[in-house]
Amino acid sequence: MSGARALGALACAVACAACGELARPAAGEPVRTARLARGDIVDRQVLSGELRAASAVVLTVPRTDSWQITIRWLADDGAIVKAGDKCVEFDNSAFTAQLEEKHLGVIEAEMTLRGAQDLGAIESASKQTEVRQHRIALEKATVRADVPADLLTGREAQERQLEKKRAEVAVEKAEHAMASQRDELALDLRVKQIELDKAKRAIAAAEKTIADLVLVAPRGGLIVVDDHPWLGRKIHVGDTVQPGMTVVSLPDMAEAMQVHAELSDVDDGRITVGMTGTCVLDAYPGDPIACKVKELTPVARSKGEGSLRRAFAVELELGPGTKTDPARMRPGMSVKVELHARAQPGAVAVPRGAIVFAGPGAPPRLRMVAGGLREVKLGACDAQACAVESGVAEGEAVVIGGGL
Repeated sequence: MSGARALGALACAVACAACGELARPAAGEPVRTARLARGDIVDRQVLSGELRAASAVVLTVPRTDSWQITIRWLADDGAIVKAGDKCVEFDNSAFTAQLEEKHLGVIEAEMTLRGAQDLGAIESASKQTEVRQHRIALEKATVRADVPADLLTGREAQERQLEKKRAEVAVEKAEHAMASQRDELALDLRVKQIELDKAKRAIAAAEKTIADLVLVAPRGGLIVVDDHPWLGRKIHVGDTVQPGMTVVSLPDMAEAMQVHAELSDVDDGRITVGMTGTCVLDAYPGDPIACKVKELTPVARSKGEGSLRRAFAVELELGPGTKTDPARMRPGMSVKVELHARAQPGAVAVPRGAIVFAGPGAPPRLRMVAGGLREVKLGACDAQACAVESGVAEGEAVVIGGGL
């Protein structure tokens, strides 16, 4: 009796398979069957990105003594400015507070220099007077020494010659002291002049820094506020930025634009430079534009501060002949990118629901209507099916759905 029941159950299963649907499992969707046929499989990679200008005038945070600067005022994103208009203003309170101290330093250096000049002039006059006095004494001693020796006693003649020698030594010593004082004064004044020039340069540098903390537009155009490198959003007023960071840019709307997108690190290897596809502006879904991968960063970077998600930066150029339409194409507009990673026309296609993955490293398998699981080698996949490169043939029937 049990054998008859088994044969009846098998006949029922075969009949249901021929009808295209097997018995519904205890939980889940109904089990269906499908016969393999050939079709075109296009492996697509869809990304989301935004329009960016291929070239732009970039305004960056100026170099200052401070490593971090706060943004005090920022032009609106998308605002139209003229040449010379203010775009960004940074907090300059720390530099203006130091500027007053620097002005006081210049005044002090000037007073010190003038004092040294006056004191040096007094000392120089004193040394010159001393030299003149010694020269007068030398002239007197010379006159006394020139008296004929036969008119004087021998001792007095010797004393007068000795007095002349002493006067000559005194003159020489006074002249040497005057020259030394002159050199010392010149060196001291030079040092104090250097200190004064240094203080003036510090003021000029501080004033230049304060002036540089206001970024103006070098030409007219559209303002595009840059993204904060680690906060994952547009830069705002009050944000702290560092020297060299880009704050705003003025794109050149006369040149063709490009698309910036991101590839999740889990999809590493699915995109290569030169791969083609289509880019569609979300605002104009009916006007696809041909595009091609221009650059792909080799390293995946974090999506934001504290984020565990990482992505590769992808730059795509729009197809040749694509011109920027300022009325429709603006920097920052969202773009849907669809790249054709691989294509296998005329391949044996198997529905995704028929593929069984046992686990990491295990080959994919198909549940056959004829019975059992069969290992296969898969090629490109799209949203509904995958190309089978080996393991099954066209016309064979597979089971879709159901558990192991």
